[in-house]
Amino acid sequence: MPTVEELFAPPPEVAAHPAVAAMTRLCDDMIGPHAPAADDPARGVDPAHPRALAAAGLLSVRVPATEGGLGASQRVDVETVELLAGTCGATWFVVTQHRNPQGDSTSPIKGLHADAYRHGPAAARHRPGLAAATTLTGIAVAHIRRPGPPAVRAEPAPGGGWRFTGTADWCTGWGITDLTMIAATTTTGRFVFALVPTAPRPGLRVGTPAPLAVMGGTRTVGLQLDGMTVDAEEVLLDVDAAAWIAADAVRTADTRPATLGLLRRVLVELERLGLRRDRPDTVDTASVLGERAAALRDEAHALLIDVPAGQRVPERIRLRGEIAELTVRSANALVAARSGSATLLTSPEQRWVREAMFHLVQGQTDVIRRAQLAAFAG
Repeated sequence: MPTVEELFAPPPEVAAHPAVAAMTRLCDDMIGPHAPAADDPARGVDPAHPRALAAAGLLSVRVPATEGGLGASQRVDVETVELLAGTCGATWFVVTQHRNPQGDSTSPIKGLHADAYRHGPAAARHRPGLAAATTLTGIAVAHIRRPGPPAVRAEPAPGGGWRFTGTADWCTGWGITDLTMIAATTTTGRFVFALVPTAPRPGLRVGTPAPLAVMGGTRTVGLQLDGMTVDAEEVLLDVDAAAWIAADAVRTADTRPATLGLLRRVLVELERLGLRRDRPDTVDTASVLGERAAALRDEAHALLIDVPAGQRVPERIRLRGEIAELTVRSANALVAARSGSATLLTSPEQRWVREAMFHLVQGQTDVIRRAQLAAFAG
């Protein structure tokens, strides 16, 4: 019978890819040892670590080599994301603001390639730096997914550009990134995405880091916008709001590779714990959960990589709910196997349980929430 680690092993050609080798090395030597500190709000993600990932091309895995990326396949990209998220959730969450593994159009990189959107001057201006990740970018866009009155409004500014007013509650990586993409809603039913320096400016107040129970070291802040002027040159995109929301519903249906990375890590650790302590029941539990997880992961990979976006959406939603539930269950199984010492702040098990909680709510929509609850209800 294969081990859990063997169940999750990538194809040989993916495992041998330089991007996967580089991510494995950085996770083992740099990011993994710092993961407890990265989770700690008092210490947090080391700003040098996203820069190291960028320098290795690991934030530009699928970007063509002609634009400064590695030009690798989506399967290679997914593998690097799984490795990073399984090593340090906080570091993954900071860098995923710059490069969303599914090619989400909220990503500044994807924004430069989304032909369906109206590009602003910032697209051409920042394209080289964003594509090669020599310029790191964060995003503040979660508020445009919420129903009701716009959280951030965009009004035309005298002489051109826009004035942004409102509150963007979630902006991750403040002080680590160079630029931040902020979304606002116009009175004509469009979203405007501005790319501005990650720094205070007139009309922009930056809150203190949010007191998060998980990802506390990601430097996640709220932004208060009081008529902040956005120059015309700082506009990255503008798009019909209804079209963006519809496309976003398609994107969020997919399981995040990061969730799969955490699921993979906790099940590998569960099996290792059982072998180390000579507990066959723990090994058996890891094997049963591992086989189920590997099968679901194969389904998720197939839908994400081989099936065009927008097809088999109900299946994607169901699968995302089931994988989220299994990740929570597997992380708690590891706590049960480790016993009381798993609750120590020095133990990674309690961090992984909290990260599993985070994967429930990250990019969650109403339809995803219903799928998750259905999976928990069995």
